[in-house]
Amino acid sequence: MSEQSNFFSKLEERVKSINSHLCVGLDPHLKELFPECDDYSKLSEEERCDAAFTFCKTIIDATVPHAAAYKPNAAFFEALGVNLGVSTLYRVIKSIPPEIPVLLDVKRGDIGSTASAYAEACYDHLGAHGVTLSPLMGWDSVKPFVTGKYSNKGAFLLCKTSNPGSNDILALDLDQPRQAVFEKIAQLTNAWSSQCSGEECSSSPPHLGLVVGSTDPIALSRARKAAGPKVWILAPGVGAQGGDLDAACRAGLNDDGTCMLIPVSRGISRADDKNAKAAELKDGINAAREAVMSSNTAGEGEENAIEDIAPYQKEFLDFSLSEGVLKFGSFVLKSGRTSPYFFNAGLFASGGALFKLGRAYAASIMADKTL
Repeated sequence: MSEQSNFFSKLEERVKSINSHLCVGLDPHLKELFPECDDYSKLSEEERCDAAFTFCKTIIDATVPHAAAYKPNAAFFEALGVNLGVSTLYRVIKSIPPEIPVLLDVKRGDIGSTASAYAEACYDHLGAHGVTLSPLMGWDSVKPFVTGKYSNKGAFLLCKTSNPGSNDILALDLDQPRQAVFEKIAQLTNAWSSQCSGEECSSSPPHLGLVVGSTDPIALSRARKAAGPKVWILAPGVGAQGGDLDAACRAGLNDDGTCMLIPVSRGISRADDKNAKAAELKDGINAAREAVMSSNTAGEGEENAIEDIAPYQKEFLDFSLSEGVLKFGSFVLKSGRTSPYFFNAGLFASGGALFKLGRAYAASIMADKTL
């Protein structure tokens, strides 16, 4: 990968060259490295790090033909030990073919000299091409990673993550204008990308993407609408976390069937044939992309369907998500049937939630022309 090329430009080149939107995660968790071990303190740091490198290198060697990008999670390497853990992460990154973008999953989120130091560590010392960041401290926490000497790098901002607890903050409504926190973050990607000019950005403007969980396709669709068609979305949660690939692709892809990466870690690392599993995932993503593009051509895409619902219906869905009443994933119901969503009306407990619920029912009755 040329150090003078913008991260997202190189990502697009890689995606097109191998026809893949699969991002391979590298998460050397001790439980996977030593499944029979009941006391990791008995292992030397060298043993842990050697096993982690072998684990990651095996995945890399098996998946190179199918990987649009690799995403090592820094936390798992840091947990290996204070002496060799980070150097093992460096060895893993260096072992990845240079034409494949490396997105270092660090979720940094600080300002000033601290953020600059984090950027230096990620890029100059570890050799990553892009990073994941928390944007809640504003542009000041993002700027050091994508401007100046790092204007050819890229960052994915945590927007609406795949964990259920993300609704506690990221799905909260803002008053002016009425939108969720995650939608504001999605909008800011374009605003922040346009703030940099002149020498500060050298050869190219900063480029930012979003992390939006595939476990919440409605939020994914809303984030796509807020960010626009050109922003790349990293959509974790497919597989082990219960996210549905087809629903995620319908919600998160742009009309051209691109600008979304599907990261998979455990689904590949735990497969007996990692190459075959990566190929299967790549083909599955491409099949979902083809279906989305076909339905968009026919005017039957899910995003269009979401836009066609009445305002009171959209409001009901939005606040059901924000209250944690409506969840997407994989749920086993009392009947034994597996459902892609779960709705628990008993969680409408606060006065404000009950007021909104009553208002939605009233609007539904008023809109029913059969009554």
